[in-house]
Amino acid sequence: MSNYIEFNPEAWASMKQRDPDETIYMINLLKFRDTAEEGLGIDGRIGRDVWMNKYGAGVNAVAERLDTGLEVVVLNDAHATMLGLPGEEWDMIALVRYRTRANFIRMIEDEEYPLKYRNGSLGNSRLIECVTDRPEDYPSTLQKDKPTECLIGNAHVNGDHRMKSFRDRDAEQPIFMLNLIRCRAETDSGVGLDGMNGGAGYDAYHNAMERDYHENVGMSVPWKLYPRATIVGPQDEQWDQAFLVSYPSRKAFRDMVTDSNYRTGNQLLRDASVLDSRLIETTPVVR
Repeated sequence: MSNYIEFNPEAWASMKQRDPDETIYMINLLKFRDTAEEGLGIDGRIGRDVWMNKYGAGVNAVAERLDTGLEVVVLNDAHATMLGLPGEEWDMIALVRYRTRANFIRMIEDEEYPLKYRNGSLGNSRLIECVTDRPEDYPSTLQKDKPTECLIGNAHVNGDHRMKSFRDRDAEQPIFMLNLIRCRAETDSGVGLDGMNGGAGYDAYHNAMERDYHENVGMSVPWKLYPRATIVGPQDEQWDQAFLVSYPSRKAFRDMVTDSNYRTGNQLLRDASVLDSRLIETTPVVR
């Protein structure tokens, strides 16, 4: 599987064509190098340390000078990639807000932006531009290239081998699940969603989850976003929704996804509406 560090030129150009004054959120999926790339004056330093400190300090200095309104709203360690392609393993996720799209672009193109420390600390990454208001063309992926591999999936603790360690971690620890969703052009038939596009079908699934599980499980959705472009990453990997779900414990999540009513009801609505998806278990970084 290819690793992605550099900005995609076409995605970057498309970003510049959108409303410069719109507030944006950037989702970062980060896989750190064991040691940073040589030749940057930081030989031997751990990739995570370089990203958190050398790169982080440089970004903050540029962002403050340009008054970008940069705000890190989520910084979580990533654990199991519960739905993901082979090799899609992440160490950290970051959700960063910028006051405007133009501010972000100006920061990236500033001559003092510490790109070499970002790229030199990472072995793989994704950078996904998002907005908070649902776009008029939602689901916006329908006219884009279809992914070469799709994961609809079954988030079951006895499934993917990458999930097995989930059972070994603290069952009572609160967790946040990052969901990336790409909708079908048309829902699968037979589950009560006939005649809908995947966006409408996924709304029906979300409403059913609110009704059946949110209060009982104690789950909530603190962040819900709409991706516009994958700025770093494969260009057939495009998303319609990105959201973070808070669970009071790993046990609460496990009990929900193994519940027979979920698996024979709500999950069928989800799977009928989704073309591709990712699910990443995370917890807040302890500084």
